[in-house]
Amino acid sequence: MVTVRFPYKGVDPMEIPEGNLMGIFSPPRMIPAHAEGEILSDALAHPVAALPLRQALEGKRNVLIVSDDHHRPTPVGTMLPYVLGEIRSAGIPDRSVEIIMALGSHRPMSDGEIAGKLGPGIAGRFRVSNHEWTNPGNLYFAGHVHPGIDVWVNRRMKEFDFIIGLGQIMPMDVCGFTGGCNIIIPGLCGPKTSADFHWVRVGIPAREVVGRRENPIREAIDNSAMAAGLSAIFNVVLDGDGAICGAVYGHPVEAHRAGIPLALGAHTVTLPRRADIVVADGYPFDIEFWQVNKALDNAALAVREGGVIIIVSPCYEGLSVTHGEEIRRIGYRSRTEIVRLVEQGKFTHRVAAVHMIQVAEATIEKGVTCILVTGGIPPGVLREVNLGYAPDPPSALAAAFGIAGEGARVAVLRRASETLPLIQEH
Repeated sequence: MVTVRFPYKGVDPMEIPEGNLMGIFSPPRMIPAHAEGEILSDALAHPVAALPLRQALEGKRNVLIVSDDHHRPTPVGTMLPYVLGEIRSAGIPDRSVEIIMALGSHRPMSDGEIAGKLGPGIAGRFRVSNHEWTNPGNLYFAGHVHPGIDVWVNRRMKEFDFIIGLGQIMPMDVCGFTGGCNIIIPGLCGPKTSADFHWVRVGIPAREVVGRRENPIREAIDNSAMAAGLSAIFNVVLDGDGAICGAVYGHPVEAHRAGIPLALGAHTVTLPRRADIVVADGYPFDIEFWQVNKALDNAALAVREGGVIIIVSPCYEGLSVTHGEEIRRIGYRSRTEIVRLVEQGKFTHRVAAVHMIQVAEATIEKGVTCILVTGGIPPGVLREVNLGYAPDPPSALAAAFGIAGEGARVAVLRRASETLPLIQEH
């Protein structure tokens, strides 16, 4: 037997027969040539398709820093001192610098969460606010861009001479990769813009998006963020231990492109073939199922049709703080049914429909059974929304063997939310 342990307190390990185990796969540990501080300093000193930050700030009156939120493990507290040092050297005082937390459609961050994200003393030095995505008074119209996106973003963006976004680049289902212009779209946009660009994803297979920089959704995001006035990005790539192994600074689109090879190297794993059963943990994306869905998306790339995916995650805040009620009301269904319900006006926010279509792609459309091991969502609620449940990993594996057969091959994806599986077989 091979013992598989999970990165959560109180969660039982799983014993997998050696003959059934295809392998245990996780993002590689990288060995960068320089320390984290040197990586960050070097990125700022060698911008991509842009002036160095200090030079770019010459003659500017004020700066808006946009940080990703508590749903991302980006070490913003480590990155900020380098950015603030450049701003200070450019002669811009603290009173002319503001920070906004790019929540997208997530819940507001608490003062403690903000302090933990930004680092000691930052919240006390600068004006810091949460983006309010559903507050019309918080938004302004920045224009209409291809392919049919009305760009409504945080109104504070039009009040600053220079806007820099801080984030992380890693593969993801919705638009290929996180980072880059995502900090604005969906980070600082309103509900219509979020719905419009997410809806571009509908009808495009996941295999044509995840792990691919150039795709229609990314184009919509880039066009929208540039229209809104994003000046530059400062993005990091994290390895399998969550350490900074690369960074890029510069033009929002070109710097992001430059960071993609780094991200692929840090997040790609190769499987010999698709597994019958995929066991995946969501760490460190465990706040809610809305976030853990990243692990499900990636696990779906590694499982055969008709197979089983076991997701192990606390889902501390349930299905979704902001969209949970809508998910419970409608339940996870086929892509066709979700699209029909959108056309009938049954959704309050289309972004929830896109999330549900992603789940359908990973499960219903492939005949895949999803079994969730979690203490954050009651079993009755999981049944209500058409997700499977098991009280612990051993029970989940027993149920999976019952579905896939005793000879089923099992692949384990550690940190599945940030692991991009590639399949060798053709």
